[in-house]
Amino acid sequence: MPQHEQTRYCLNGDVISNQPLVVRTAGDEELELSAGQASETEVAELVRRLAGGCTQPEVEHILPRQSSESVRRLLASLENYGVIRPLAPAEGQTGMQTLLEIEDLSNQLLYRTLYRNEFWVRCQNAAGPGDIPERVFHGMVIENYHFLFRESYFDAPVLSYVPNTRVRLAMNAFFAEEYGHDELLLQALNRIGVSREDLAHTVPLPQTMALCNALAYWSHNDPLFFFTTLGILEGKDIRQDSFLDAAYRLGVDEAFLKPVKAHSDINLKGEHGSLTRQIFSQIDVVDLETARRLRAQTHLFVELYDAFYSAVWRHYSGEGPLLRRIENY
Repeated sequence: MPQHEQTRYCLNGDVISNQPLVVRTAGDEELELSAGQASETEVAELVRRLAGGCTQPEVEHILPRQSSESVRRLLASLENYGVIRPLAPAEGQTGMQTLLEIEDLSNQLLYRTLYRNEFWVRCQNAAGPGDIPERVFHGMVIENYHFLFRESYFDAPVLSYVPNTRVRLAMNAFFAEEYGHDELLLQALNRIGVSREDLAHTVPLPQTMALCNALAYWSHNDPLFFFTTLGILEGKDIRQDSFLDAAYRLGVDEAFLKPVKAHSDINLKGEHGSLTRQIFSQIDVVDLETARRLRAQTHLFVELYDAFYSAVWRHYSGEGPLLRRIENY
């Protein structure tokens, strides 16, 4: 049997009228199907059968007065007008295959950008007082406070994630552990004289808000991509915090660092960095177009994440105000 005769075709839209028979295609075009050489009953039966999918030989059975060549031309014409389309199995890959590809890409991008920016290079190489201004440690905690204070902006939209119950439960468990961590950082900031009221009248760096806004957009509009960012944000490959290590080496006030370390320890002990793998292990299939979109957006996320740390270094290693008060912007 020729290949085209084995192809199953299905209706590529909806029937919106039976008298006359009108089909609205997936492209939002409305086409009236006239009976022509077939009877109205035969055309109506053909459309009804195409709703479930049928092959050319099956169409020939529905239209017994038409030759095989006539039916072939009819199907080709309906396909050209977008009324029907070939039924082909969707191509996809498992959730973990998709995630591993994204992790390979994000690692390449992180090592090319984020891990080479001045903030992280300084943290890794700092050996003694003066290598990193103390204001940078304070500023990093301020920006992290702003980020965590806004975490519900981007976590809340996916707490009701409908497509997968196991993913929804994992996200809710994570949020229950994560919620309120801004209070830990507030304790650290209180130690240097920064109060809750001060922070309420303070704006974060533009790059901090850019990261928050992007995550909020993705969680609302592309939850799967949002899930891919969680592992990086929560430190999937981190066994120790370079920022804290540098702070302790340089003799930053331990009372200031204690609540910051408590937050870091919760993330490490709670294995929050493995949350993304936990989520994608529960996703059976990701279609190839979605996988392509997730990889494409990874570039923008890493760029925003790199910009966040670079901005922390630029602003807080300078002589500008530690607190960016609202009235000044």
